[in-house]
Amino acid sequence: MPYLSFLFWSFFASYVIHLLDETLLNGGFVRWITANFWPTYNVRMFFWFNAAFIGTIAISNVLFDTLGGHWVILPLIFVAGFVTHVLTVHLYWTIRLNTYSPGLVTSLLYVVIFYLLIRYGLGAHLITSTDFVIGIAVGVATVGLFLTVGPTVLFPKLMRHRKVSSHPVAETTMQGDDR
Repeated sequence: MPYLSFLFWSFFASYVIHLLDETLLNGGFVRWITANFWPTYNVRMFFWFNAAFIGTIAISNVLFDTLGGHWVILPLIFVAGFVTHVLTVHLYWTIRLNTYSPGLVTSLLYVVIFYLLIRYGLGAHLITSTDFVIGIAVGVATVGLFLTVGPTVLFPKLMRHRKVSSHPVAETTMQGDDR
């Protein structure tokens, strides 16, 4: 269990390092998302979104450290979700847009941790195959899907829809004032 705790806290630390990469390189992740997908994305959104993830990952690690057993599923959810994010956002969009996605290099640390969890966690039977499969499946289907579709498709579409649906009211009011 200490080995798994070390890996999960290493994942937490790699996420903090990843945030520095997303903040400092290639103009930053906020600028990159704004330029390519979501024009209204801003630093405040970036901060609160990542603050929530930092807190949630820390809580999942503490729960595993304290309770052990099946609580291993919680940190696995985050590792699997963020590894999915590496492939579907950072790597895919770096190739597709032919520009560096801030966070790509440091997000590869998640892949290393995931490999170590498979090799020495699952392989050494520190994690049961059932817990591993549940954690990975839930992580890909929730955190991974959210991090893949959210900033690149869903949120930009919702913001455009919100803008369009509020726009006709303004036009009606303006037309009424002209009469």
